[in-house]
Amino acid sequence: MNLRRIFGVGSLLLLSLASIHLLAQESATPATPPQSPPPAAGTANDPVRVNISVDLVNVSATVKDSSGRYLSGMTQDDFTLLENGVEQKLSFFNHDAQTNLSVGVLIDTSGSMRHKLQQALQTVREVSLALRPQDEMFLVTFSDDVEVRQKFTKNPEDVQRALRGIRSGGETSVYDAVQTGIQEMRNAKTGNKRILLLVSDGFDTRSKLNMDQAIEQLKRSQLQLYSIGIDDDDNDPLVLRQPRYHVYLYMLGELTGASGGQTFRMYTGRNYALDSIAALILEELHEQYTLGYYPATPKDGSWRTIQVKVNKAGSVVRSRSGYYAVPNIQ
Repeated sequence: MNLRRIFGVGSLLLLSLASIHLLAQESATPATPPQSPPPAAGTANDPVRVNISVDLVNVSATVKDSSGRYLSGMTQDDFTLLENGVEQKLSFFNHDAQTNLSVGVLIDTSGSMRHKLQQALQTVREVSLALRPQDEMFLVTFSDDVEVRQKFTKNPEDVQRALRGIRSGGETSVYDAVQTGIQEMRNAKTGNKRILLLVSDGFDTRSKLNMDQAIEQLKRSQLQLYSIGIDDDDNDPLVLRQPRYHVYLYMLGELTGASGGQTFRMYTGRNYALDSIAALILEELHEQYTLGYYPATPKDGSWRTIQVKVNKAGSVVRSRSGYYAVPNIQ
């Protein structure tokens, strides 16, 4: 439509002048000054909610004495942390007794778990019940395929419902399940500490990924992975009548070792206080120390080794072996 025919040249000029006047008024209107951001929620003295710079590298360390008991009451001065062999100055230190947890559970439901599945499911039930109200948990099952059966929830009843009706069958996709768990953990909202718990008899036969690729993804995620390896018992009469599948401890050890976690071993059909096993796993997470530092050299994407030392005679310390120094984008 031709505006000249409707309004004429003079009217168009008036419209243009009016538009310029409005723009000038908007430009002259003082902009609302930006509001200051709210103060950070939490400090180093508040272990439940800690707001720290994204450039800070956090390392969880488990410390035990020569008898295997956790060492509590340690201070920052008891620790030395090395990156690529160079000592780093600690900027954050905390004993994680009250830290919130985000836990992702990966359950093997393949055919080799036939006689172990109920034991596995009950162990996971006990873990969900042992979590505190502020913790959250998701649930993944895997055999031929990987399925997220329950998204993150703080309600143990959601987990109980998700565990119903699970059957065993098919092959085993451990590494693909680890990848799915890492992806699902990105939805965590609560936990200062984020953990994957793998329950399996541990022999991968189906994954698209291989073990090296799964370990690489774990290293990049900086998650800790723990595992419960359920082994067939050669002395169990029920097991003796079936093909026996022994837990692949090498694979579980490689996965957990790369992330600073640990493997717990159980046997088919034996009587365990499963609530105690759940409590044992969660106890370790709350007995750890978190050490935080700003790297002495800029992050350049390289792999950097981490070594944590403790100045207590006879003590043993466990942590992740390193991290990829990828620059963080806020």
